[in-house]
Amino acid sequence: MRVIVFALNGCPAGWLGAYGNDWVGTPNLDRLASEGVTFDRHISDRPEPHAARRAWFGGPGKKPTPPPPLPEGKGEESQHTPITFDFAQEASPKFTPFPSGTGVGGLGSFARTVLVRANHPDTDAPPSYYAGWGEVFDARPRPDDDSPLNELLRTFPALLDRLADVPDFLLWVETDRLIPPWDVQQDVFEAYLDEGEDEEPADEHAGDDEAEEPDAEEIDEGDEGSADDEAEEPDAESPEPPVPEEPVPPFADPPTGPFDRSDPDAWDYLHRTFAAVVTKLDAELGRLFEDLRARGLDRSAAWLVTSDFGHPLGEHGQIGLHRPWLHEELVHLPLILRLPDAEQGGRRVAGFTQPPDVYPTLLALVGAAPPAGTNGFNLLPLARGEAPASRTFAVTALELGGAAEAAIRTDEWALLVPVRVPDGDAPRDPLLFEKPDDRWEVNDLRARNIERADELEAKLRHEMQETGPAAQ
Repeated sequence: MRVIVFALNGCPAGWLGAYGNDWVGTPNLDRLASEGVTFDRHISDRPEPHAARRAWFGGPGKKPTPPPPLPEGKGEESQHTPITFDFAQEASPKFTPFPSGTGVGGLGSFARTVLVRANHPDTDAPPSYYAGWGEVFDARPRPDDDSPLNELLRTFPALLDRLADVPDFLLWVETDRLIPPWDVQQDVFEAYLDEGEDEEPADEHAGDDEAEEPDAEEIDEGDEGSADDEAEEPDAESPEPPVPEEPVPPFADPPTGPFDRSDPDAWDYLHRTFAAVVTKLDAELGRLFEDLRARGLDRSAAWLVTSDFGHPLGEHGQIGLHRPWLHEELVHLPLILRLPDAEQGGRRVAGFTQPPDVYPTLLALVGAAPPAGTNGFNLLPLARGEAPASRTFAVTALELGGAAEAAIRTDEWALLVPVRVPDGDAPRDPLLFEKPDDRWEVNDLRARNIERADELEAKLRHEMQETGPAAQ
């Protein structure tokens, strides 16, 4: 089996049409979803780049230390007892993919593995991550390119030609296209600025039609004057032609850190910029997808699209990875699997999945079994409708910037529990949101549902103690 993976780092699921977004144009990813299986609740176990890479390739998870027992008799009047986990790094931070080497149980089951780095060097993984690949192919952005993916678009066909005779390969493409600073195409951005077009998705070539010259027939239909009229001298009192307005530049480099959510203009400016970047990325992916189809790899290969984390854009008062606030925009990631010949095309899987599931699924595509103790589940039975989801909830944990937080999501609730706050920060109370109604997690219901929040926190403590995130 040939497998092609696109890791769109920093991509939140909520910005794609396949996940319900109705104002950002992503026609190529939408088509991919219609031909593939969309996993609706793919929740990160640790939403940051290095942890995601470890999860994708069967790396050992971070085992939290046992938390203290819950106090007896907690109720509405009791004080919240902080949850305590050990988020320290393992003794050795090095991680090499494919830990089993070759043969059954490792990604060496593929005849060839190729990692394509279509990212800037400052978003690289540690060197140990690249050691296990058969080939690391650089398609890095060039300073004079119009887009960070121009080099990938130029070199991708030749790379596919080199793999044409390889029966089983893993081609893994990583891009930081959605991580600021962004290269924003001005005409796409301006299409999103046009309030009159808010309900229409922008197109890669938005604005091109307006720039075309009208044909002669169109001119004649709107012209009721005579040729003599056209030859007359203009009235001396005619107003001066309007001065063209300066184009509005996009918000291309928003700083990581706090964001004033109460400023609607800044919010709108930031989100329309990101919409333009997402639409342009979708158009570039469309060109790559066409290259795959032209070589018959839509019939002989499985394609997978996912992300390491969702880049926050002010939804809860921060931009980027500033605090480990485990809200929807950070932890809900895309996962779309297109099987050869669009098998199971259009299927949606509602059960919880997490990044550690990618590793056993890749192995299953080549008929290999994961090593004993692998922290994840093979998703092919779900993709083919042969089995229910293995998880009934998802646990997430993250340490970032001196703060730490843990969260649990079930069919009906999402509970976010602060573990530690950095010095000088105001403490953040636990938060409880109703699911799926409160998709974007804006209405904290914990004060009215203390008993339910305590039950979920007990479950969260137990799972973190027994297995760590993602192994439910």
